[in-house]
Amino acid sequence: MKRRLLHLGVVAVMALTSPAALHAHELPGASATVVVRDGGFVELRLLVPWSELLHAQWMPRATAEVFLGTIANQSPAAFARTFAQITARLERELRLVANGSRQLAFERWHWPAAADVQAALKAELMMRLATPGADQHGERLLTTADVQSGASLASVQLQTSSLLGPTLVTAYRPTEQMVRAGGRSAAVPVGR
Repeated sequence: MKRRLLHLGVVAVMALTSPAALHAHELPGASATVVVRDGGFVELRLLVPWSELLHAQWMPRATAEVFLGTIANQSPAAFARTFAQITARLERELRLVANGSRQLAFERWHWPAAADVQAALKAELMMRLATPGADQHGERLLTTADVQSGASLASVQLQTSSLLGPTLVTAYRPTEQMVRAGGRSAAVPVGR
C-alpha cells in the first residue's frame, strides 16, 4: 500500500512539473471575476489568454508557431504600440451593467506590461518548439480594474468584449469581517 501511494505521489509530482502539463489543463479562454463589495464598489479581475487573442487579431490564418515567431522578433516598441491599441479597445468594451440597465465604465486599469506579455509569448514559442504536438495554451496574465457605482447594487452583469471570445464570468459578494489578532472569524456557511 505504501509503495502504491509513493508511486502515485511521484506520478503526481511529475505531472505537475511537466511543462506540457502546466498548460494542458488550464482554462484556454478568458475568465473574469467580478467582486461586489459594500457601498457599490466593484472589482474586476480579468485573465486574458494573450496568445489566442493576439493570434486571432494579427495573424488568424498563420499557425501558432509562425505567429509566435513573428511576435518574438517584433521590436518591443512596435509590440507595445499594438498592445496599447488592444488594451484601449478592451477598456472601451468591457462594462459593468448595474441593476439591469445602468452601464458603468471600469477605471484604474492595471494591465501587464507589454514587455511581460511579449516575454510570455516568447516562452510559449519555446515550449511549443520543445514539445511539438502537445496540447498547449498560452499563459493568462492578470489585469484588474474597478468601479464605484455610487449606489447599492441588486444585480451586476459584465458586458464582455468580442476580442476575448467566450469568457467564463464569476460574480460574487464576499463575506467580509474584521477579526482581532489571534481571534477566530464568525462561521461562514458554505454548504448549499
